[in-house]
Amino acid sequence: LPVEILERIVQEVLLSQSYAFSSISALSMVSHQFRFIALRAFFSRLTVHRLSKASRIGNIPNSYSWVRHLSTTMQIVEKKVLPVHKMKLGSLELSCESVSTFSLAASILLVFPHLPKSLVSLRITSLPHITQLLLREIARWCTNVKELELSVVERLSTDCCWTCFESRVRPSRTPPNETHSLLHRLKAFYARSLQPLKSLQRLSIGVFLSSSAVLKDHIDNHSLEGEHWGASISIPERSIIIGYRPYAPTRCALCWEAHGHRTREDELLATMRLAQNLRSLELVRWNSWFINSPTATPNLSAVNDRGQTGGPR
Repeated sequence: LPVEILERIVQEVLLSQSYAFSSISALSMVSHQFRFIALRAFFSRLTVHRLSKASRIGNIPNSYSWVRHLSTTMQIVEKKVLPVHKMKLGSLELSCESVSTFSLAASILLVFPHLPKSLVSLRITSLPHITQLLLREIARWCTNVKELELSVVERLSTDCCWTCFESRVRPSRTPPNETHSLLHRLKAFYARSLQPLKSLQRLSIGVFLSSSAVLKDHIDNHSLEGEHWGASISIPERSIIIGYRPYAPTRCALCWEAHGHRTREDELLATMRLAQNLRSLELVRWNSWFINSPTATPNLSAVNDRGQTGGPR
């Protein structure tokens, strides 16, 4: 059996078993050659979110050179526990859940100079904020990137109270907060900063383009309206959610009526303007409160409050 076919079989087994090494452990004990094939396939797609696990990987010879897809945290890369500069990475996913707004700049300056030039896909999630420094460093060090995703909405949660919800959703709005200046500032903030990325084809920006008035209106008026009349949220468990836990404009019928159409138009215009300035783009995505109407889906409890919208240029 050719080695290439055996490697493909091992990859398919790993994919079907969520990359659990136990699924190929028996194969790895057949012979030295089979063990080499099994380890190389296993380490080609690596997920490391704990410092203790990251420090143990280096005990396996050549393991870093096999990694092609890495999912880890900004903290692990910043501490150089994983030497990403030794990896021939094609894609990288960085979680910034433990990075604060104040430490973000330092983390960016420590991490990005060591990213490999081979990167074609970069995904950075749970950001405290999307800054121009971040965009400039991406354009400077990740010149071959074809797919880029930057997102802050993973920090958005409706598990606590309305005050916490409002404080967490602020960073998830894009810097151009008001509609009349949205297109002009969008061009300056994103398009100019990312213009050096000549190969960029797919761009996903996890922020909300809606005006700040949407959230203010939702919190100040619609939540109280729903609490008294039960009209602003179309799910059976009103008594569980209204008055106890916040809910996003995604699930608010009054927000859809007042802001849905205008916000969707702004998102489309922003996508077109960005694509005009970044000529290589084929797809642009934003997060949006307004994707599926609350009256169009019978089971709204399954609808995610952090939707994505966008389309081809």
